[in-house]
Amino acid sequence: MVRDTVKIEKRIMELESQMERVMALSRSVIRTSGKSMTAMHVKDAGRAKDLLAQASRMVSELRSAERGMEHYSMQAHQEYAEAMILHSVLGRGKIPTASEIGEAEIPYLLGLMDSVGELKREAFESMRAGRLKEASRYYAIMLDIYDSTAHFRFANSIVPEFRRKQDVARIQLESAISELVSLEKQEQARKGMI
Repeated sequence: MVRDTVKIEKRIMELESQMERVMALSRSVIRTSGKSMTAMHVKDAGRAKDLLAQASRMVSELRSAERGMEHYSMQAHQEYAEAMILHSVLGRGKIPTASEIGEAEIPYLLGLMDSVGELKREAFESMRAGRLKEASRYYAIMLDIYDSTAHFRFANSIVPEFRRKQDVARIQLESAISELVSLEKQEQARKGMI
């Protein structure tokens, strides 16, 4: 019998166990971050804050578990970054930096691009409620994100799906500005009739 096989089997079983833990924590972070964004959209600030705190604790736990398996947890970090960015924009009107939310550059960048869709949702909700200035502010933040990253060109192996996320953000911007301009014209026409 080859002597090293027992040791190798033990090490691979440890890696399997680690991967299962990373995957389970990642799913929990994704789920909790998603729930926090839903709470933000329905203006349940207390629940959103509690869920973000839970997600933050899970992310800390994930960081200590993921050593060498960061590939498997990228989506969790990205979703957490997206939730933290949305929370900051809705609460303070500012986009936080990667270091302010404690995320690495790549998941931060991917979460930043995904936050454009969440901000579009807020812009449309503001439009529906007749708050065009607020909708314009969300649009301006969306545009700032897009303009700040439009010149980036990275290999998909380095920043997965980044180019697709840029394209999606551009489409969301076009949709938002089209709706906003239409509503502003309607508002101007209405005021002109008074």
